[in-house]
Amino acid sequence: MSDRRLLGFVWLAAAACVLLVLMELAGWAFALAGLVVAEPVANGLAAALTAGIAIGTWMHPVTFQFCLETVQETRKVVWPTRKETRDNTVIVVIVSIIFALMLWGFDQVWKQLFSLILDMGA
Repeated sequence: MSDRRLLGFVWLAAAACVLLVLMELAGWAFALAGLVVAEPVANGLAAALTAGIAIGTWMHPVTFQFCLETVQETRKVVWPTRKETRDNTVIVVIVSIIFALMLWGFDQVWKQLFSLILDMGA
């Protein structure tokens, strides 16, 4: 798949996400303003705004070139193997458990210290 085609698919997916967000925002904004607008009208406005944003950013040479270079650089990434991912995940889980136990221990020590200090003042 060419970089331009891949970028086009990503662009369409991003536009679909923006459309969903703008449809919700349009309905919310009209309701907040107290305007009674039919849902298809609000969705149509959101779709027009999304199309404008998508076409405007696609046609902007700096934005398009940046995104195209990003796709090209992403193709150069050396992704970890399944074994490396599993091993690193196990390490992260073990280290997280160790730190959680250390924090729990420090919390218990501080709780006892504050308990002693507060009991001495009473």
